[in-house]
Amino acid sequence: MPTPAHKIQPDILYKTTADGCPLKINFFRPKGKVKATLLYAHGGGFIKGTRKDKTALHFAKKLCGEGVAVASIDYRLKTDISAFSPEKQKAIIAAQARTASRPMPINPHFCGPRFYAALEDMSDAIIFLRQKDGPLAGKTGRLLALGASAGGIVALSLAFLPRYWGDLAQPDAAIGLCAAMVQPWRLSKDGLPSLLFNGYQDRVISPLNTRFIARRATGTSAPLEVIITDTNGHNPQIDLFINGNDPEGKPWLDRARHFMQIPVRTSSS
Repeated sequence: MPTPAHKIQPDILYKTTADGCPLKINFFRPKGKVKATLLYAHGGGFIKGTRKDKTALHFAKKLCGEGVAVASIDYRLKTDISAFSPEKQKAIIAAQARTASRPMPINPHFCGPRFYAALEDMSDAIIFLRQKDGPLAGKTGRLLALGASAGGIVALSLAFLPRYWGDLAQPDAAIGLCAAMVQPWRLSKDGLPSLLFNGYQDRVISPLNTRFIARRATGTSAPLEVIITDTNGHNPQIDLFINGNDPEGKPWLDRARHFMQIPVRTSSS
C-alpha cells in the first residue's frame, strides 16, 4: 500500500458561535511545502453535513501530493432568523424576496438565514486559515474556496460579496459544484475568478437557475465560468469533477489547479 501524501490534523477549532457551538476544521496537510489550500465546504441543504464528509479526503488524495492542503470545515446548520440583529433580519427578508423575483427557481432556505450564517462561518474560516499564528501558521498559499451543493452556494457568494453584510473575508477564487448563485444581482466584473459546475438535469438545483446565471455572468462580464455537464443528477457532479475529464480529455480538476496556480496534470491519475 502506498504511503499517503498527507497527514491529517483533525478537530481544529476555528470558531465558537454566540450560542457556544464549536466549529472545527479537519486539515489535510501535504508532507512537503504547502503551495496552496483548498477550503472545502460540504453540502446538505444547510440542515445536515459535517467536516468529516469523505469528499474532502478524495480531494486530499488527489491534491496533497502536489503540495495542496485541504481544509474541510463545519459551519452552522438550521440557523433561525432570530440569530441575527433586527437590521440583518430585514436585509435577509429583502434579499429572499429579490431572489424569488428572478426567473430561477431556488429553495428559499438556500438564500435565507441558514445561508447567511454559513457565509459568516466560511469567512471566519478563511481568516483563521490565513492568520500568522496558530496551528496552521498562516502558510496556506493561494486559497480556493470550493463547496458542494449548499457549500458551493456559500463559496460562490464569497466571490461576489454582499457589501451590506459587513466585513467578510474572501478567498482567492471559488468553485461551486452542483451549486447555485442565489443572488445574481451581485455578479459583476469586479468579482473573483470562479466556476459553477452543474449537470444538465438536477432535481436539487434547477437547470433554469444555472442557465440564468450563465446569461447573467456573460451580460455583466463577471469572471464566472458556468459549465453544464452531460452527467445526470446532483451529487454525481462531485465525483465527475474529482475523477472525470472534460470533452478535450483534460481532468476537470485542472480547473481547481489553475485557480490555485499550481501546475496542471496531463492525466486524471
